[in-house]
Amino acid sequence: MAGAAAAQETQASKPNVTVATVKSQETGNRGRYVGRIQAVSTVNLEARVEGVLEKRNFQEGGLVKKGDLLFVIEKGLYQASVASSKAQLEGAQATLKNSKVELGRQKILLEKGDVAQSDYDSAEATVGSNEASVGEAQASLDTANINLGYTDIYAPIDGRISKTSVDVGNLVNTNTGTLATITSVDPIYVSFYMGEKDLIEDREKGLIGNDSAALNIKLTMADGSPYTSTGSISYVGTTVEQASDTIEVRATFDNPKNILIPGQFVNVFVEDAQPKSTLVVPQSAVQLDSKGHFVYLVDSADKIERRDVKLGKQAGTVWEVSSGLEEGEKVVVQGLQKIHPGVVVNPVETKG
Repeated sequence: MAGAAAAQETQASKPNVTVATVKSQETGNRGRYVGRIQAVSTVNLEARVEGVLEKRNFQEGGLVKKGDLLFVIEKGLYQASVASSKAQLEGAQATLKNSKVELGRQKILLEKGDVAQSDYDSAEATVGSNEASVGEAQASLDTANINLGYTDIYAPIDGRISKTSVDVGNLVNTNTGTLATITSVDPIYVSFYMGEKDLIEDREKGLIGNDSAALNIKLTMADGSPYTSTGSISYVGTTVEQASDTIEVRATFDNPKNILIPGQFVNVFVEDAQPKSTLVVPQSAVQLDSKGHFVYLVDSADKIERRDVKLGKQAGTVWEVSSGLEEGEKVVVQGLQKIHPGVVVNPVETKG
């Protein structure tokens, strides 16, 4: 009876601790950042000629395709200018034709000695002058056609178009400003700022090169839902933001359903494209003192042992462990205030 009571008392004197098993895990997550959605292209549509705005051929806020006719400015004045310039060109061409015929006659007469050299030179100069007039008339016709073309305003890119700032029936010109804005939506950019140390580490590991990156970029939306597509890094800034020691990084995403909207905030997760398995321990197991990071192990005799460790990155709720532990060992995650090296404990395995 006395022996059993002593055993119970000894058992009761052992502190209870919660332990977790050291295990390997794929830890591809290299960081979490706040990003902002940006359009690849933004185009402001403006009038390049003056006239009354006659048509608007789009739904405000809708999608437009490159080459769609969006606005029409009255054409009458510019069609008349084209017709006038065409007539002037035809007249100049006729005059040039006649002067060339006259030059041919003067050449024959000069060869016969019936006219002076000065008469031939004058006819030749007239041809040169008329050729210049044809060139000037052709330039005027080209300009008139260009201005006529400006009366039709087409979409230069695919994208979503804003509301218009000028209603049909108003006079517009080069001083009117933006009639509407087209913002590209697919593909789309996500811009975020990576810490200088993180970027240097990824460059040293070859994960971010000069022209490519072996990293996947994933997003979660404001409601916590994941964005279905994975992006890729398409730009790394050339200078460090001195106020924050960060560098701008931009990733490109497909956005066929227009879920990502320029200006919105998202959570950005940077992950290895080919993650490797590494040992991990819960963050709650890791302690720090003047000697560095360490954990408390429970050995096969339920005795506490201190083990110094070298850590990698944090990945969610765990630390990557680069050295100091082996897979299958038990580390204390709760009850740390009750223990020290050499004490015998009652270990309870954590769930999950």
